[in-house]
Amino acid sequence: MQSLTFLLLAVYAPNQYNHRFFTQLVSLCGGYSDRPLFLVGDLNVVHDPTLDCSGVASYRRLGSRRGIEFLLSTLELVDGWRALHPTERDFTHTSRAHGTHFRIDYALMSPSLFSRVVEVQHSSIVVSDHAMVKVTIEVPEGMSPRGGWKFPVYLYEDVHF
Repeated sequence: MQSLTFLLLAVYAPNQYNHRFFTQLVSLCGGYSDRPLFLVGDLNVVHDPTLDCSGVASYRRLGSRRGIEFLLSTLELVDGWRALHPTERDFTHTSRAHGTHFRIDYALMSPSLFSRVVEVQHSSIVVSDHAMVKVTIEVPEGMSPRGGWKFPVYLYEDVHF
């Protein structure tokens, strides 16, 4: 049976651009360069103000594009949603206070993982001020999923986890 091994990294980036945060993130990922990377989360950055923001004036309040561009180029990642929806406007965050919408939640991945992606979708914004980013990946032939993933209970007791 084949396996699909990759590094899954969930990220919540600072609200204000912090170059040190992004360089440390790249450094952390560099330690796992032997496997594909799947980086997901709230990066608090609009990559393309024209497509990923409901208004250019409101974009100025968000972090610098340099952070996501640094991740994409240095780690050679693909923005899964944008690659599948190159001209579509869809948002993952709503600022109710300002009445603006942004795409700041991402699923970035190595090209080898992206080649297995079937779809990347954004859910409706219901519970919080962010939408869920859903990624559907094709499982290698001969590998059949058995139920859903469950958090290993023993890790609750692991002080080093």
